[in-house]
Amino acid sequence: MKKIPSRILFVSSESRPFASTGGLADVAEALPNELNHLGVKVDRIMPLYRKVREGQGNGSFQLSKTPYTLQLPMGGETIQAEVYSTEWSGTLTYFVNCEEYFDRSELYALPHREYSDNFSRFLFFQKAVVALIDVLGRPYEVLHLNDWQCGLIPLLLEKGILGTGRGGHEKTLFTIHNLAYQGLYPATGLYKTNLPGNFIDQYPSLEYYGQINLLKAGITGSDRVNTVSPTYAREITTPEFGCGLEGVLSSLAVPVTGIVNGVDTEAWNPETDPAIATHYKKSALAGKEDCKKALLKEVGLSYNKELPTFVMISRLVDQKGIILIGKLIEQLMALPLQVVILGSGQEIYHQWLESWNERWPEKFKGVLGYNSDLSHRMEAGADFFLMPSQFEPCGLNQLYSLRYGTVPIVNRTGGLQDTVTDYRLDEKEGNGLCMNTYSPEALLNCVQEAMSLFHHKKQFKQVRQNGMSKDVTWSKTAQAYLELYQDLM
Repeated sequence: MKKIPSRILFVSSESRPFASTGGLADVAEALPNELNHLGVKVDRIMPLYRKVREGQGNGSFQLSKTPYTLQLPMGGETIQAEVYSTEWSGTLTYFVNCEEYFDRSELYALPHREYSDNFSRFLFFQKAVVALIDVLGRPYEVLHLNDWQCGLIPLLLEKGILGTGRGGHEKTLFTIHNLAYQGLYPATGLYKTNLPGNFIDQYPSLEYYGQINLLKAGITGSDRVNTVSPTYAREITTPEFGCGLEGVLSSLAVPVTGIVNGVDTEAWNPETDPAIATHYKKSALAGKEDCKKALLKEVGLSYNKELPTFVMISRLVDQKGIILIGKLIEQLMALPLQVVILGSGQEIYHQWLESWNERWPEKFKGVLGYNSDLSHRMEAGADFFLMPSQFEPCGLNQLYSLRYGTVPIVNRTGGLQDTVTDYRLDEKEGNGLCMNTYSPEALLNCVQEAMSLFHHKKQFKQVRQNGMSKDVTWSKTAQAYLELYQDLM
């Protein structure tokens, strides 16, 4: 029988409910909690951002200062880190506090640029992780590391935060949530790591065309590597999706594993969701129409039972396919439908939404920013969910849509391919529509097919119920991760 690790540390740059910018935070909250429910002891650690301080209290969580104060070398200077903690849903979470690095309005970037000292900020965080493990007496058998902000930890476990050697015995699992974000920084910053020797000659795992690549370091330095869907695990070993690291990923001794993320079915449950107008379930969908009426009233659009409502909740960046909607907007607005988009990102797309609001006030509503409760109401009130991503490691919104009986329209890539079945190809199990190519024409075809489905009420109901029947819980996902941990042992 394979050994189960006695204690695991989940290392992430963000986590709900403390501080979040996207899907990584959902995973960082749900996976440790689910593993703890399975009887596996998992702790969590992340930076203490300003947003964490602002979010405490009001019956949610409360920070406590621990007795641990860490003195961390950063090149020629030493910077102090305080450690705080809280218990959330059965998971002990540590927070690394340093006001110089983390007391800022955002986690990684201002609207127009990332913070110029992000390399130093997350190098400091990673050193703090290793230092805290040592202060605690090295209690963890496995470290579960996530994305580039954790990429140096395997090397620091071996060399120590002073670069004088540590001989780390901990096993490491490295999860890639999005290969496009790699943590590329000038090699001149290497001195802050306190690693001895010549960067180019002695640390090929770090070097990428003369720069430091933190994601590459995590991939090559960890015992095992996984990503967040089986299709994406295959895609990233190809030039089209490998972002320059396809050779590194293809040459790993053990191939990259793909495990699809799950959904917090307590937070996302149309039968109990406090944010939506009316509760409903798979066998009684009438309340969903009430949610549609309430959503349209909230955003300032008129309700018409003959018009399908399409929504999109997304970061407004190139990857997410908003550019396809831009190329189609004239044709879409000529159709008998309504569209609601919620999100923020690149300025050009903010301008698009604002101009579309002015031009088609009866049919289109774009809401800039992010509103968690509104996102729940959009999932509950929509007929269809637009997710035409150019690439998508896993995706969560299509899973929320399935859960809420909202039919997803997706590009056939990554986790979208692994979770959405085109009803036109599988009438029995079909739960959405899939674009055949990443193009405006393919998206328009899916929208038109969706409108036809909308007016075939019996078939539309069946597709909705198929989606609501799909198992999107974290239990299966957590079990797959547990098996990975056991393999590491």
